[in-house]
Amino acid sequence: MKHALIALLVLLAIPARATSLEDAYLAARDRYIKRFEKSPNDDATYEAHTRALADLQAKLRQVIGPTHLDGFSPDGKISLDALDSGDEDFGLLDGLVYVSTDEKTRVLVTTASLFDKWLKSHERFWPETPLPAEMAAALERDDFYTQAVTNGAAVVTYAGIPVAKPAWATLAFAVLDARTQDQPPPIPDEMIITMRRADRVFMVTARTAVAAGPIATCDKVQARLSAEAQAAGDADQQADGKDAALHAKAEQFARKADRAYPDCFASEATHAAFFPALVKQAQQLIDALPAK
Repeated sequence: MKHALIALLVLLAIPARATSLEDAYLAARDRYIKRFEKSPNDDATYEAHTRALADLQAKLRQVIGPTHLDGFSPDGKISLDALDSGDEDFGLLDGLVYVSTDEKTRVLVTTASLFDKWLKSHERFWPETPLPAEMAAALERDDFYTQAVTNGAAVVTYAGIPVAKPAWATLAFAVLDARTQDQPPPIPDEMIITMRRADRVFMVTARTAVAAGPIATCDKVQARLSAEAQAAGDADQQADGKDAALHAKAEQFARKADRAYPDCFASEATHAAFFPALVKQAQQLIDALPAK
């Protein structure tokens, strides 16, 4: 009876210890963020920032634990790049990143708890476009990926990739995407796969193994809507922005032109010859993730 009680107490202490390590990491991260908020941009700050990231990386490795991925770096590197809230790379998802030997694939590993806390704290990271607090809904949003995993570029999603969820997973979601600092590129060249199990979340970012396009139908749609947007913009410019109706129309047409190719791609890609190869690639990446 005594031994059984001791064993039970040990089991009860395991999640408490994991939680305390996670809380310690978050508290340390937030202290560093406050520390670097108004720091000068000099060598001393850079060196202190490097030390801070190294400290947080060590803490994260304790929280998340080791992850073995065949063909990837053995030790994960902290996903955060910036601890200054004024930096454009600030606010990435907390986790450890593993990079494949050919550098074409990266896997961000975090705990389910850290992911949920990040999502909640980023609900109004950009006040004009609040994120959903629920994971499945957030994964439908381009701005989620832009906030969570990219540096200095926006993510544009083009189409979902149908994937089979393994028995060990509670969620599996995959998208074709591209990154841009201006107009969406005509062909997505990347896929992002998000997998969740009871205690972990994996976000896989990989270069597409085959070219995902072009799609001639979508090129025509893009050309037509771009011409309409140009005409509406010219009319607005001639009115010197003083005609509210013309200005609203110009903005509306510009938004439609920006999304023309991705929106067309979403409906046309599943019928394209290249699509099965992308589905196969995504599934292979999923199947290579650890079940426990």
